Amino acid sequence: MEQAAQNTQEFAEAAVSRETPLGTAVYAAERPPTGQKSLWPLVAAFAVFFCAVLGVMAAGSFELDRFARSQTRTLAEAAVAKAVSEVAFLVRDYSFWDAALENLIGKPDELWADANIGTYAWQELGMSRTLALGPDDAPIFSMMNGETSSGASLFGIAPPLLRLAEAARESAWDDPRPASAFLSLDGRIFIASASAVTPEKPAPEEIGTYRRGVLIFFRELDENLLKDMSASYQLEGLQLLPEEADGKIGTLPLAGDGGNPVAHLGWVKPNPGLAFLRQTAPWVAAILLTFAGLMVILLRRAYAQAATVERLNGALLRRSEELELSKSELAHALEESIRANKAKTDFLAIMSHELRTPLNAVIGFSDLIRNQTFGPIGQQKYVEYGNDIYTSGQHLLSLISDILDVTRANEGILALDRRPIELSSLVSKCLTLVTPQAVRRRIAIDVAERQAPNIVMGDEVRLTQILINLVSNALKGSQEGSRIRIRISRSVSEIVLRVIDTGHGIPKEELGAITEPFRQAGTYQAEFNPYSSENAGTGLGLAVVKRLTEAHGGRLHIASRVGLGAVVEVRLPRAEETALRKSGNRAAR
Repeated sequence: MEQAAQNTQEFAEAAVSRETPLGTAVYAAERPPTGQKSLWPLVAAFAVFFCAVLGVMAAGSFELDRFARSQTRTLAEAAVAKAVSEVAFLVRDYSFWDAALENLIGKPDELWADANIGTYAWQELGMSRTLALGPDDAPIFSMMNGETSSGASLFGIAPPLLRLAEAARESAWDDPRPASAFLSLDGRIFIASASAVTPEKPAPEEIGTYRRGVLIFFRELDENLLKDMSASYQLEGLQLLPEEADGKIGTLPLAGDGGNPVAHLGWVKPNPGLAFLRQTAPWVAAILLTFAGLMVILLRRAYAQAATVERLNGALLRRSEELELSKSELAHALEESIRANKAKTDFLAIMSHELRTPLNAVIGFSDLIRNQTFGPIGQQKYVEYGNDIYTSGQHLLSLISDILDVTRANEGILALDRRPIELSSLVSKCLTLVTPQAVRRRIAIDVAERQAPNIVMGDEVRLTQILINLVSNALKGSQEGSRIRIRISRSVSEIVLRVIDTGHGIPKEELGAITEPFRQAGTYQAEFNPYSSENAGTGLGLAVVKRLTEAHGGRLHIASRVGLGAVVEVRLPRAEETALRKSGNRAAR
């Protein structure tokens, strides 16, 4: 603030030195310099916020204290009710018993009484006193602190006891309910519960025909019981008071048989809210003041950095424009790449088509030469050269056809002459073409067919091309004297054709790219020459197989392990499935 005042004064002096009018100079001195913001509104707002926080904390603390005191009274009531219910449960259990009726009222048995409601009740049940009264309220058996007596009572029978016994007799015979109350006997406070001695299953004609005896259990509210209640229910300073107290002590009246309190149960009122307020208020005040100081510092820095943020925003806007321009250039480059790729594909298709015409002439004339159609050739070497030209031409023609097929498949213009084809017959025709090559290398070819007939809807020429490429690849990858298996099976909707060889296999890292054009895996020929190129093709065989299979609506799967061989699986839709798809497409149209 001192710095702000100094800046204001310098501004005023500068205004006067420029010989400005007096009124203008005074106005300039009173107005803060450009960019300088007043902090007094922030201070006032923070003061209001500080008072509001402290007020909320105080109100919350008072409410917490009120709630805690209400809860402790509820806990005290629960502790008293539990202690009374325990005594009532025990006295009912022992009075609603045929054995008690017989040994206390019918034929009093002192030994039985001592073993159940005498010494046993004092040692095991925690009862301070017990009293059994006959139908005429005469004492039958009594116990006080472990001492027992038959006949005369060990303690005086005050009128409240007789009233409690009479209340117990008024309960129902089929479900006797104890009568409980707090009694003051000999200057001590007891929980007394009385229950009428009733047979377990009284006959209907027996009910109400005689006056029942009464069994009374007493439990003194002594120091040990109060300690147990205090620990169990978290009641601090639990004690018995002769009258209700005020201030820091909470009290609960203990009602006698007539409803009037005979004593009060007292405990220290909890004040968690006040304790919380005393402990946290200084820290909260310190934190708020620290926060206020930090806010002032941050606000000053924020004012100073506003211009920098504006400059950064301008730079960000320029960068965004540059990115938009780069995005446009990238889209243009992508379009150029697509056009270049299409031009390459068109070029391959045209060149493959144009090369086939002169190549057919080369193959035809070389066939005339090697067969000596127009007469014998004087030099045998020319016949050999003719054979070589014919073989090379056939290979080149097959390569060009494969390139043309791949190009057409990629463009989606590959035409298929679909008709029902029996794969078994097709395999037999193909084996006729590849058998000479297999015989030269002493490789056996087995064919197994399951659940014939296996008919697919496809182009016979293209399916033949698929099978010949698969068997040729298997022959290239197999050693002499090995065996190739061709398996035909079918599932619910597909015909499965598998070509299995036991050759050297394909490395795992090359399986993913082996069906791409001009990509081929090395052929294992010898133990120490794993990637010999001998007998290797052009890398179009599996690429053509994959595209022709997909054109038929099928799938190609290759599995291989180096040293164990390869399994090439072609799955084609069954003829009836293809017919169903076509009929469905027509119905949809």
